[in-house]
Amino acid sequence: MKNLVQLTDFGSILCPLILAGALATTAQAQPQSAPGPISAPNITLNVQRSSGTCPQTIGLWWFTLPYEGGAEHTVVADTREFADSSKLVSSNKQFVEFVSPLRSNYASCVGKTRGQEYTFYNVEFKNKKAYFRVDLRKINAPGRLITYKTIAASRPYVRWAIAD
Repeated sequence: MKNLVQLTDFGSILCPLILAGALATTAQAQPQSAPGPISAPNITLNVQRSSGTCPQTIGLWWFTLPYEGGAEHTVVADTREFADSSKLVSSNKQFVEFVSPLRSNYASCVGKTRGQEYTFYNVEFKNKKAYFRVDLRKINAPGRLITYKTIAASRPYVRWAIAD
């Protein structure tokens, strides 16, 4: 019985030490995540360059909230790689256009995005500017409407809806 009590006392001291050591080792073994954005754009549009120095791709964050008979879409263009600001220049119920003055390292860029899948999203580079467009006229559906457009964190932001 005396040995059992000593063994229990020894175990109550040793167990927490082993547990603490295991936790410390596990915590040190976890890889450190690199600093950066919480999430990257989920859509990439390739840029077809005609002349000058152009970015190879343009990223878009595109989120869809489906509902019965349609869906609401939100798109944000990641223009921060090549421009510091954006401005809304033209819009109606089915079309919106933003312009972003290009940084000096991309000012010579002439080109545009080419995508068969997302034809209603377009970026064109010319005259030291980038033009981001959302054109719902390219979607064959009866109910399509741009419901909101603004600049968010210096990036073009558009919300649009489509219904049957």
